[in-house]
Amino acid sequence: MDIREMAHGLQPELLVLRRDFHAHPELGLEEFRTTGKIADVMEKLQIPYRLTEPTGLIADLRGTRGESGRCVLLRADIDALPVQEETGLPFASENPGVMHACGHDTHTAMLLGAANILSRLRDRFAGTVRFVFQPAEEIGKGADLMIDQGAADDADMGMAIHIFGTYGAHQVDITPGPAAAATDFFTIELTGKSCHGAHPHAGVDATYAAASVLVQLQTMVSREFAPADPVVVTVGSLHSGTKNNIVSGRAVMEGSCRSFSREVWERIPAVLERIVTETAAALRCEAKVTFDRLTRPLICDEEACRILREAVNRVLPGGGLWRADGASPGGEDFAAFGERIPIAWLKLGGASPYPQHSGKVCFDESVLEDGAAYYAQFAVDALEALQRQS
Repeated sequence: MDIREMAHGLQPELLVLRRDFHAHPELGLEEFRTTGKIADVMEKLQIPYRLTEPTGLIADLRGTRGESGRCVLLRADIDALPVQEETGLPFASENPGVMHACGHDTHTAMLLGAANILSRLRDRFAGTVRFVFQPAEEIGKGADLMIDQGAADDADMGMAIHIFGTYGAHQVDITPGPAAAATDFFTIELTGKSCHGAHPHAGVDATYAAASVLVQLQTMVSREFAPADPVVVTVGSLHSGTKNNIVSGRAVMEGSCRSFSREVWERIPAVLERIVTETAAALRCEAKVTFDRLTRPLICDEEACRILREAVNRVLPGGGLWRADGASPGGEDFAAFGERIPIAWLKLGGASPYPQHSGKVCFDESVLEDGAAYYAQFAVDALEALQRQS
């Protein structure tokens, strides 16, 4: 029986698992029930595991085909979002204000399916398959947390899946090189001097300074970085002033930067702060810039992507469902693993009529068996390729 057939046979079980996770979503670093459910499955499959702090789980499955020190890492994120579910599904979230609106419940079920398959194929591979069930991807903390607790230790290659509602069901995409954006959040506080609107010269207008800063920030895109190194700068929030006849003495702006190059990502804080402080100073305001570096650029390895592409073609022959969309502007903290080991990232179509992070997002569950098969096939193929390199 091949991996595709095994995954198809598991589809009813994957549906049960996914719907259970979906009905009981938990926010980042609070995934205690989810972790417990994953541990229960590992115990049934007799796969040794250890819990990570405060949540999450790492399990190592050793093949019996022969001796090998090679290790392939498979990762699924397990956290949900602070979103009120509006799908009306019979297995909708039972936790008010929390929903698996990004599809991490599907990733978790897929990886558990792969663990089931590989536990029955131990005699087909040599080496270790490491299953990493990672918390807190949505807040950009989980990957580093797991790496600090040994998730990447002794691993030779890694792979993760993310469901994409904007893709048709079963469509797939793999992008070598930059595959997802680094995501930085920033807060800018501008301090001027309030005064009566009839006497603006007596004050220092923070609103005007904020408007000038907002415009100048776009020069990061057009003048600070090369056209071949795309950068996206968004100011999503700007608050200033209290009344229509008072010159505001304070403005607060919040926004984000997205980039795809490690070199550009490293330069962004200094460039943004220079533009903000010097623009503000020209208008007699003081400026304070705070950065939250959520995710690094996700850089995928050419060889890992080649192995993954061939694995996908074994599971889904013909290639008729391939896409070539290139890098995603969204962030993905699996990037942290890519700084430790060669990685590949698979985008899998989930055919949702509503966008991800929406309270109405609803994925096509028939792709659960696809994901389980891709995880498992990649693990077997990558271990074989790594063994040949030894």
